[in-house]
Amino acid sequence: MHIRILSDGKQGHLNQSLGLAHALIEKVGGSVETISLQGLSFLDKIRTVVKDDTSKPDLFISAGHATHIPLICARQHFKSKVVLCMKPTLPLSFFDLCLIPKHDLSADRDYTDTNIFPTWGALHPIRPDSTSQKDIVLILIGGPSKDFDWDTEELLNQLATISIHTPEKIILTTSRRTPQGVADKIKEAIPEIITIPVEETQPGWVAEHLARANAVWVSRDSVSMVYEALGSAAPVGIISVPQKSNKRQSRILSGLNMLTEAGFVTNFDSWVANGYTLPTSSEPLIEADRAAEFILTRLFNHTF
Repeated sequence: MHIRILSDGKQGHLNQSLGLAHALIEKVGGSVETISLQGLSFLDKIRTVVKDDTSKPDLFISAGHATHIPLICARQHFKSKVVLCMKPTLPLSFFDLCLIPKHDLSADRDYTDTNIFPTWGALHPIRPDSTSQKDIVLILIGGPSKDFDWDTEELLNQLATISIHTPEKIILTTSRRTPQGVADKIKEAIPEIITIPVEETQPGWVAEHLARANAVWVSRDSVSMVYEALGSAAPVGIISVPQKSNKRQSRILSGLNMLTEAGFVTNFDSWVANGYTLPTSSEPLIEADRAAEFILTRLFNHTF
């Protein structure tokens, strides 16, 4: 199978497409190439996608609103199958399949005979690594967002409690959204936690450390990291951050609540109430594998 990814240049969107593409190739073999549309004008995006080619891709994959029209053009030009990893702003009929998080869909509707495949959150390329020694607890913290405020003192209190009740080595990293000075405050208040600001990490740092983690803590605002952590097969705890006041529950909060209710993650307060124990996951949450099997069956008549 030859897969072509259309990328808008955003790493989070590309990770979704790569996660799905790698899952497909792992099952049936083939190749993956990425076409970057970042910085191109509308017409140049179309020209780049439909340029004459020596080979016709079997499948196009993309994520991000800027890829909608190019993906549709690819479908028409190459007569290839196209999969969009998100809820589109254009009619669903323009795509062969849309992988849409459950929190963006109606809970009481059956999507079996539609071109919608409901997923637990965004796809990603993280997989369990049985070859790495599980010798750390990893903490991933984010920062203020459209849905969440920030309380550094409350964060420090939770981190201190985690540190006291965690015998393993703890490694923490921040994100681009983490307020300036938070990493230094963590280092000063809780020196037992090895704190590495995101500016001091290299590409692939999170994946490398997820492979070594026997438990992962993620701040509630970092939703994409929650799903990546779940793909590692380590038990996942959620560090509380304040929700923005006077704001109704967002789709992100709905998704986190679904994960909690299904037992995939454990909130900090529940961890404390349960004797400082994170329940061991029965299996990793790898939606890219499940989606890949569905795509091969539905779009390519492959049997398993």
